[in-house]
Amino acid sequence: MLPTSELKIQINDEPLAANKTGSRQSIYDILSDSPVYEESEFNFCKSELRKSSSLKTNKTPPGTPRRKKAVRFADAMGLDLEDVRHILNLEVPPKIPASAMKDLRVGIEDDRPNVGTRFLTPRFSQPGADGKFTQRVIAQKICLENAVITDMTITGVVRVANIGFHKAVRIRFSTNKWISFHDIAASYVINSCDGATDRFSFSIVAPMELGVGSTLEFAVSYTVNDKVYWDNNNGANYVFECFAKTIPMENDSYWMHFL
Repeated sequence: MLPTSELKIQINDEPLAANKTGSRQSIYDILSDSPVYEESEFNFCKSELRKSSSLKTNKTPPGTPRRKKAVRFADAMGLDLEDVRHILNLEVPPKIPASAMKDLRVGIEDDRPNVGTRFLTPRFSQPGADGKFTQRVIAQKICLENAVITDMTITGVVRVANIGFHKAVRIRFSTNKWISFHDIAASYVINSCDGATDRFSFSIVAPMELGVGSTLEFAVSYTVNDKVYWDNNNGANYVFECFAKTIPMENDSYWMHFL
């Protein structure tokens, strides 16, 4: 085996063959003329390549104005951070044509004709506002304290005398002059005991069939120590009457508020 230092490689660039014109070609000429691909469109010389002018560069074209970006805040410039604009004059509300109101009611009247067209009004004063309310609770053992209305739902509070540990409060209501009635249980209000009395709460949702001019009336009962006590507003019951909401017409001069 020869030492590494004595190994030599020699390339002979002597002409190898003659072309059609009779001149002889070297191996470099043969390699440079040999196509890499069969299609001529993919064979080109490097010297023919040039950089496209459409490519993005880091250089800014001549004549381009330079402007430094900055962020300014409104309060730093003495301006308000918000801009409130009133588009309606509340003192002179706009007049809405009947055709527009008709479009707003499309779908509601077809699916649920009574929704948004009725409201309930009590026919009694709130018992809890009476100065002798506590004496009334102690005397008859149970009394409605108040009842408020949200849409077509009645939410009330009942006060009972604390004369026993096990208590049950129920509300009996009717929408057809007591031809039929329904009973619902009231729930104890936690931490409502003041020593002499306790509170219970309830909710009554007026049925969809309750029409304008109809009434919903109820009475409350209190079961304790195997006895039942009633509060029916001194025989008149607690009555709510159903009325129709007023819908603006074309000739009306007032504005409809959506609650």
